[in-house]
Amino acid sequence: MTMTGKNTGADLKSGSYFFLLAALMLILATIGILHFFSAEDQKHLLAEGGFFENLTVLGYGVCLLLIWSCWPWQKVRERWYFSALIILFALRELDYDKSHFTLGLLKARQYTGDMVGFPEKIISIMLLVLLVALLISILVNETRAFISGLIAAKPSELAVLSSLVLIVVTKSVDGLGRKLADFNITISKSVEQTATVVEEIGELGIPIMFAVAIILSADFYFRKRSVL
Repeated sequence: MTMTGKNTGADLKSGSYFFLLAALMLILATIGILHFFSAEDQKHLLAEGGFFENLTVLGYGVCLLLIWSCWPWQKVRERWYFSALIILFALRELDYDKSHFTLGLLKARQYTGDMVGFPEKIISIMLLVLLVALLISILVNETRAFISGLIAAKPSELAVLSSLVLIVVTKSVDGLGRKLADFNITISKSVEQTATVVEEIGELGIPIMFAVAIILSADFYFRKRSVL
């Protein structure tokens, strides 16, 4: 590798970290800015089928386009499970797992109760098995590289880690008031509204960080061929 190549690689890596940080700051800034909106405006923007939910679904669509345009087709085919996972995230955001099933595809009662007909229960089980197989494929094929990337502090892996953190955070604050009420803990309306803002913008942040990871992984892929 020439000195010019080393400098170019360092500049690209610095730019990758800046890109990652800028995306994270965008998510945090959006959460902060929404606090200056009235409660009515927040409710309108964050409602089911509202602006931010539609933007989140659009974000997953952008992720698919990025995979198909930024990655070589061989990589797209070999890592088919990423495209499938993003489609599932988009369908989940549109509540397909609830609206097309009696109790919800991811609810235990869908499989154990007597409210669901046998044909629907069989279809639900088949879809759940496919979902589990998809997750296992990702874990088997990507875990080692993901951990190695985190140890090396690669921006693409850090972006994936950020999306995983956002998934955990959004699931934790979803229905926070209801969850805490089970422990006889009551929170104020303002705290509950803040939790809603964090949940909805955090959900938007997931495809944003996915997109960052896709772009940066393509950056690393082509860098190996242009810099080394």
